[in-house]
Amino acid sequence: MKKTILLVVLLILIPAIYAKEGHITLLAVKETETGLEGSIADLALEIKPGSGRVFLDTFPLTKTDTQISTRFAKEIACDYIDFDCSRYDFIYTITADSAIIGGPSAGAAATILTISLLDNLKLDDGITITGTINSGGLIGPVGGISAKIDAASEAKIKKVLIPKGERFVKEDKTETINAINDSVIINLTKNNQTLDLVSYGEKKGVKITEVSDLSEVIYEFTGKRIREADGELVIDSKYKKTMEGLAIQLCNRSEELRRKAIREDIYNDEGIMAVKESALNLTKLGEEAYKKGIHYSSASYCFGANVKFSYILSYLQNQSEGEDILNKINKTEMIIEQLNKRIDEEDKKTITDLEAYAVIKERLIEAKDYLKSVNKSHSLYDLAYAIERVYSANSWLAFFDNRGKEFDLNKEILKKSCQDKILEAEERLQYVSLFFPGGLDGTDNELDYAYKDLDNGDFELCLFKASKAKAESDVILSTFGVEEDRTLDLINQKSEIVKKDLIKQVKKGIFPVIGYSYYEYANDLKETDQYSALLYLEYALELSNIDLYLKTDKKDDNIFVNKNLLIIFILGVGIGFFLSIGWAKKQKMDEGKTKKKIKNPSRTLKKNALLGKKR
Repeated sequence: MKKTILLVVLLILIPAIYAKEGHITLLAVKETETGLEGSIADLALEIKPGSGRVFLDTFPLTKTDTQISTRFAKEIACDYIDFDCSRYDFIYTITADSAIIGGPSAGAAATILTISLLDNLKLDDGITITGTINSGGLIGPVGGISAKIDAASEAKIKKVLIPKGERFVKEDKTETINAINDSVIINLTKNNQTLDLVSYGEKKGVKITEVSDLSEVIYEFTGKRIREADGELVIDSKYKKTMEGLAIQLCNRSEELRRKAIREDIYNDEGIMAVKESALNLTKLGEEAYKKGIHYSSASYCFGANVKFSYILSYLQNQSEGEDILNKINKTEMIIEQLNKRIDEEDKKTITDLEAYAVIKERLIEAKDYLKSVNKSHSLYDLAYAIERVYSANSWLAFFDNRGKEFDLNKEILKKSCQDKILEAEERLQYVSLFFPGGLDGTDNELDYAYKDLDNGDFELCLFKASKAKAESDVILSTFGVEEDRTLDLINQKSEIVKKDLIKQVKKGIFPVIGYSYYEYANDLKETDQYSALLYLEYALELSNIDLYLKTDKKDDNIFVNKNLLIIFILGVGIGFFLSIGWAKKQKMDEGKTKKKIKNPSRTLKKNALLGKKR
């Protein structure tokens, strides 16, 4: 019976031992009759063996966006330290004294708390943070910071971390002035007053520090630097050579098409003239990029020029020669079929192979869609785009050469990675829809394609499409609340994060060709097209870390234990062990005495008989 009780106790204690708990102070705001007021809340986290689920319990109840932001926090924390979180459940609990305004401003705090438990880091409990968490670990802007500083001061918090760029805020300021012999109180409201939060914090006894990303947050909380990418970004020599060849191929085609398409007799058509000028400008940009050694950018500009030159050429041929559009469509479709068959037969062993396959496949699908449009509208521009997309896809075949670290890219692993990425993208899309209903229809379509690829068993392309859909949502979240004059700063911060990721991947023996290509292109665009630059950086970030979804090179994710409970457990087992030995010895002694009494009854009788005779 006692052994059974001990076994039951052990079974109850073991799950508790293999768990971790921690908490962090949150700064929040609540609505009052006079406006926003700072408030303190507590965020607790328990991590225990499970299946990757995330739970949020709040008191009082909070909004949906807070629930989703904790899921992002967990996801970003796990990715940030390369930790396989699929074997654990995460239970977040937010407790406040009164109703607080829900929102994503707890994202950064939830992320640092999660990292601290996963990576055995001790957080300074005199510090807290307010800020959203965005892709790559960027800390995003939040509101109501001055009210939160008030709450931090009252709670004796010594330091508050705020998002970079939020030191100076504009807010309405109300001043109370006594007048007319102190019998009348006048409230004066001054609009758009600039408040220096660092100075404001000093007056309140709180140090205010701006932070831009998780690396800075971790240092402030722990004094340690993790995930620092040392050294320069080394560009893979094979990539450089292959991409240079691709750029030469596409830019030579630009020159060839230009010679055929640019003729004097088109100068009287204003529409064609505008297309010609745009094509020539793109050709020039392609040449300049090539000279700078940024070959993906060069290839992209030349591709754009090729579409326009090809359109002009199709227009001229249709005008003068009456060339049958249907013949061009049939010829292009035949090439698409041949290329599809070829890449399906390619042996995919590395991330480069995987990305090359996805890029080629995507271009072929896009070309096919444009051909369908040509069938309906007879658009010569759509026909030109389809033809050049196929030509571009063919150029990317050069990247199928099994370069870099090899992975087990079997169908089950790829299917799981595709499903995981779709779920992440779906959550992002739903989150953005809370603020911009119907604002991401294109992303929704991208996700629909990913689902179709999943159903068709094309898991490589599914992973690629879902990654892009997630990135398109992330670019909205990253810019949400960012002032227009800070967009370039945001681009530079994001670019640094992507660069660190690329350095990290190179050290693993992986060179993400698409991730680097998009990174290069984004940096080339940042002065002329900032939104596109941010979008390509988000693409780069997602496509530079595909190996995270292939379950390799993860941080040691053996079961971690709660040290305090482990000590109690060991002491309990030890005490139980010695008690069991003592109990067993006592039982043995008692059994021995009983046996002794039972074993010698005749001797006692004989002794009594002899005594009787003597009497």
